Amino acid sequence: MTRVFQQNFPKPKIISKTYYFCYPILQIMKKQFTIFFFLLPFITFSQTIVTLDECQQWAIQQSSANVQKELNAQLLKVKLDDAASHMFPTLEINGHVSYQSQVPQLPLSLGVDKLSKDHYGVYLDFQQVLFAGNKLQHGRRYERMMNNSEIDKLNLSINELKEKIIAMYLNMLILDKQISLLSSVENTINEQLSQLMKLLESGIVYGNTVAHLELEALKIEQQKRELVSTKESLIASLSIITGKELRTAIFEVPKAPAIQRDIPSSRLEFSIFEYSKKGLEYQRKFFFANSLPSFTFFASGGYGRPSFNFFSNQFEWSYIAGIKFNVPIVAWAKTVGVGNIINLQKKILESKERDFEKSNNIAIEEKWNEIQKIENLIVLDEQITEKHKSITETSKIQLLNGIITAYDFIKQQNDELQSLINQEVHLMQLLKAKFEFLALKGEL
Repeated sequence: MTRVFQQNFPKPKIISKTYYFCYPILQIMKKQFTIFFFLLPFITFSQTIVTLDECQQWAIQQSSANVQKELNAQLLKVKLDDAASHMFPTLEINGHVSYQSQVPQLPLSLGVDKLSKDHYGVYLDFQQVLFAGNKLQHGRRYERMMNNSEIDKLNLSINELKEKIIAMYLNMLILDKQISLLSSVENTINEQLSQLMKLLESGIVYGNTVAHLELEALKIEQQKRELVSTKESLIASLSIITGKELRTAIFEVPKAPAIQRDIPSSRLEFSIFEYSKKGLEYQRKFFFANSLPSFTFFASGGYGRPSFNFFSNQFEWSYIAGIKFNVPIVAWAKTVGVGNIINLQKKILESKERDFEKSNNIAIEEKWNEIQKIENLIVLDEQITEKHKSITETSKIQLLNGIITAYDFIKQQNDELQSLINQEVHLMQLLKAKFEFLALKGEL
């Protein structure tokens, strides 16, 4: 008898045609939403506002000077330990094996054995400097002084980096403003073209007028592309220096820094000159310390033949301890010569410092006068641009009414554009001049 096994299969579900139609669309939407979710942080960053201070801080973090400052602190510790190395105790193991052709001969009646010609010895020697003419203090102070000078030199290179960032940042803002102004003029010309095309169709104006404006629109587009290319190059350079991707960032116009004319300059160069002069003084004291007496404690002990008892012919233990001193007598001439060299080097430094101070004061006065001149130009710029705007508005109506030619309108439009560009350039030049004034005062 044959058995038939039955398997229960689930009932097939009837799926509507709408599902088959919508399913691919839902899958695509799901993928797009996933991509959007992962790209959201990048989209958010692209809308980030970047400031001049942030660019400077990022550039400083990426600079080698910042790394060198950290290494310089470690180097100072090593140099301070090296300057004190002569004050550390010394412990040595010394030995000898020797043979000599003759030894002292004493009468046998004295009961002294015949001395051996072969000598052996192993000794442990210890020394500790007690006083070395204050070379330790002067040496360590000299190293600290030179380290401070090196740090100031690194800070000086950081300030130069800041000035470079400021120049790039402001030049980029000038280009951005020029592009914006050109776009505004382009929109105006396109509006005029739209109206003139209607008049051309009605036979009121000639085709030559429209052609002139179309040519001007092409020239403006050409200028915009050139400026955009230059701006992108500056942003790329800024991205490399800061280590940040800035191609899609929005750059904020910095506020004009407050400046004061009468405060003294605190440039790092003056600090470097001062450290150099103090370093020479510590060098003088260090060399003078070489002419002072020095005292050293010593101790030595060991095993050998002969021992400190020279007449004993046996292997014996022996030791010695005491204090020795050294007083230089003929070293004064060298100390005086070094002193004269340091005096001359100090005079050279003072002469260089005076020259630098003089040139810096001249640069400060020139920069102050430049700031005053630019501020006066900006006042006139505002009046000039207002006049040009008024004339341009009148020229628009005159062009449509055929009173002036397209050439006259383009000339007036270019004059207004140039006045606006001059105004923006002067504003950025004022910002740059004020930052440069701060750099000359040592307050950047």
